[in-house]
Amino acid sequence: MKPLALILTSAWMLIFCGTWVTRARGEASQSPASTVKPPIYVYDFELDVAPQGSPRPVSGQDLSSNVTSTAAALFPNQQPPNKPLNPEEEKRKHASELVNWMSTSLIAELRKAGYSVNRLHAGDVRPESGVAIRGIFTEIDPENHWRRAVIRSADDSGKMQAVVSVSNLTKPEQAMYEIAPLPGNEPKPGAVITLSPYVPLTKYDLDKKADQPALQAIAARVVKDVTALLAANPAALTQ
Repeated sequence: MKPLALILTSAWMLIFCGTWVTRARGEASQSPASTVKPPIYVYDFELDVAPQGSPRPVSGQDLSSNVTSTAAALFPNQQPPNKPLNPEEEKRKHASELVNWMSTSLIAELRKAGYSVNRLHAGDVRPESGVAIRGIFTEIDPENHWRRAVIRSADDSGKMQAVVSVSNLTKPEQAMYEIAPLPGNEPKPGAVITLSPYVPLTKYDLDKKADQPALQAIAARVVKDVTALLAANPAALTQ
């Protein structure tokens, strides 16, 4: 009887070990897929600057066409050291700071959360895979129209929103907004826009006088939302 018992015990141990190894291999093969985070590309947000000598609210009819819509490149550091900036240069500098703070804050928060991140500027080649974070600063005019936000002065205290889109780069790109078909409205800074109903957008309120910590706080909320989206539906942004 002892040999039979020994044989049965050995067989049971083999079955148990085989089952444990198979399960462990299965879990090992699944765990990397659940923890892999896609690369993320952060685009500079769009922000407009009022034309020189335009202190009144800007409309689509009176905007200068020589103002760049993305403010990150509006203020190349070409001023001599210690030379005071004039009001025009100050507002452009502030607009550039807002765009730069948004991008650098997003990158810092994403890296803190364990993502691989790259920054993209206007005109950079669109990657073929990964996740894109794009955005535009907007404001609402007295007629309740959405407009591209305009920085009119360095101490502009108006309210605006950071409108953020998170998209899968393997899919065709969709525009976040369109220029509204209104009389006199043109694709210029401060234009009235229609936000796309087909692109998921999240809005975050802020002040035009926002400092870097304020942008950092918004970036942390964006990263939290992105992480929640990937946890709930990983395939949404990876396939």
